[in-house]
Amino acid sequence: MKNSELELQRISIDDYKENMDDFNVGLFNTWQWVNSLTNEFTEDIYFHITKNGEIIGKACGFLLNQKRKGKHLYITGGPNFKEWEAGLFKESLALLHGYALKEGFARVHIRPFEQVVHEVLDIDNYFRTVAREYVIDYSEHVDKVKFSYGFKQNAKKARKAGAEFKSTRSAEVLDRLIELMDNTRLTRKEKYGQNYDPMYMLNLNKDTLTKLLDTGMGIMHYAEIAGEIHSVQFNLEHDGKIFGLLMGSDDDAYSKGIPSFIDQNISEKAMKENAKYYNLGTVPLDREGGQGLRKYKESQSGREIVRYGYYSYFLIYPNKLLNPFIKLSKKLPDNKIINLCRKLIRIFTFQ
Repeated sequence: MKNSELELQRISIDDYKENMDDFNVGLFNTWQWVNSLTNEFTEDIYFHITKNGEIIGKACGFLLNQKRKGKHLYITGGPNFKEWEAGLFKESLALLHGYALKEGFARVHIRPFEQVVHEVLDIDNYFRTVAREYVIDYSEHVDKVKFSYGFKQNAKKARKAGAEFKSTRSAEVLDRLIELMDNTRLTRKEKYGQNYDPMYMLNLNKDTLTKLLDTGMGIMHYAEIAGEIHSVQFNLEHDGKIFGLLMGSDDDAYSKGIPSFIDQNISEKAMKENAKYYNLGTVPLDREGGQGLRKYKESQSGREIVRYGYYSYFLIYPNKLLNPFIKLSKKLPDNKIINLCRKLIRIFTFQ
């Protein structure tokens, strides 16, 4: 596919791997991520973006077989470029839209996770989503990361309780993480009255987490006291970039400040290894505990970064008949009952 001087080329995974780090590829735009999250309903897909024959950008993602809703092109975190420009980004999304039309795909999704572009862009045929991530930028800290007094006191409490910081890729600790994640879910449900899926991203499950560990990009950091694991965090780590993907803790961990202890150790280790950043992820709504999580992320120097994703409406018939439902979900007012209707519409239309 071509657009002015730019061209979009579908390539193999081996071609995508070449010089990947030269293109400022985010963690969700890596072959490790998309290849690990494939299953019987998804196929990983890789692209080069070229200008006058020179490779200037990379993008990767999934082809999602939605059966009745057609095949979706789902780009997980890009495109990324050697040198980012708003114009290049917009033209690349136009190429992806054209490619989807040519191939008869139903929709295009460009997810906001770790998206390099932070500014609002008006792009033909696309609509926006917003994600607010909290990131510790290590270039802003000379010798060590600045933690709040309360954060340091919590980490100190864990050390006094005998907590030990460790890292692993073992299956046994992964099983413990999944167990602890359910405890965290139940704790938050009891406290805020809101349930949620701990595996909150597309295709995320035990099997795909195992694959991420096998690629070397996935790693678990945990704390134990007297041989018992109380808290585990699953991170994506590559090329000096860190993303806190999943976390689970037991009741003792929260009372003894163990999550703070783990995060403090991750940042101290990252600083020693000249890491670029630690993305602490997004926060839920205030009524779901977002205010407390936001303060926790800010207490370890997490700075809010607003990122934007983009998506199209349905592109082909008969799927286009669902577009009015998507438009309706945007216009509905904000209240508890209508929000439930909006959620059902979004599930039905894969928005």
